[in-house]
Amino acid sequence: MACLNIPVGVSDFAEIRKNGYYYVDKSGLIEELLRTTATKVTLITRPRRFGKTLGMNMLAEFFDIRKDSRALFEGLEIDENTELCNRWMNQWPTIFFSLRRVDGLDFSGAYDMLCSVITELCDSHRYLLDSEKISPYDRSVIKNILNFDASESDIKNSLLSLTRAMQAYYGKQVI
Repeated sequence: MACLNIPVGVSDFAEIRKNGYYYVDKSGLIEELLRTTATKVTLITRPRRFGKTLGMNMLAEFFDIRKDSRALFEGLEIDENTELCNRWMNQWPTIFFSLRRVDGLDFSGAYDMLCSVITELCDSHRYLLDSEKISPYDRSVIKNILNFDASESDIKNSLLSLTRAMQAYYGKQVI
């Protein structure tokens, strides 16, 4: 009997694929999402522990312009659609983050965790600060966050500023 390495608690698609962990192929979801061109927003709802974070992480690996994910998708359903992969895989600026770590015993504790998650997200896109394409406002919001000097307004506008900065930098819509 073959031993299956079941990735309990692992939500990182790349880690699962690179380590040969047991994985139920959900890559067909990518083609399904792209088939619906009129949709601006897709809401994916599932109960706790049903793979939402893993699914979103898989989508980020597929689209993220900063990555080369071909090897991760080899042998999966989406890999059979060469035209779609050539057109979409690793061609789009992508923001991925999870709110699963945002909790606390009170609002202040949860807000601090949210600030931490937002700071890590901005840090992963620190390269944007070196670009003259980014507006001074968006650059200042990102800098304030990275310098732990963010106002409540900076935190509220963080995703919008990061999205605008990425769109300016890459000249493409952000996923």
